[in-house]
Amino acid sequence: MRMSTRVRYAAALAAAGLVTSAGAASAHHCYKDQWADAAYQHHLAGGTAWTPLSDLGTMIFLAPGDVEKCGGAVDDAVAAWMVDEGLTQEPLIHSRAIVGSGAMGKGKAPTPFEYLSDDDFGALAELAVAHIMEAGCVPMMPPM
Repeated sequence: MRMSTRVRYAAALAAAGLVTSAGAASAHHCYKDQWADAAYQHHLAGGTAWTPLSDLGTMIFLAPGDVEKCGGAVDDAVAAWMVDEGLTQEPLIHSRAIVGSGAMGKGKAPTPFEYLSDDDFGALAELAVAHIMEAGCVPMMPPM
């Protein structure tokens, strides 16, 4: 099915609006900035609680049947966000700390961790939706 540009644009705006207003975005996912290379590679290999931001975005925004076709779109969205934020290493999100407010919600911000803010979620959602739509897939809506 081919969608018109206007329909795809409207869908993208609606999706971004839903994501940026979702209650789940109030969780401030922690990530460690600038891992040592060996540690970063160890976590990328799997088997730990640290998940690449693009993998998390793929799980949120793409139906399983669209991952092969449009998974690269989420990678591109994260890469664009990283450029905007001046990051040189893709954030690894602690997958056991993706719900709730955690330390940041209690007024603590332990180093060496950074936190994805509501603004970060909004920017990432807009980028992900736009890139997914450009790749010809329809983004999933995260549960509210």
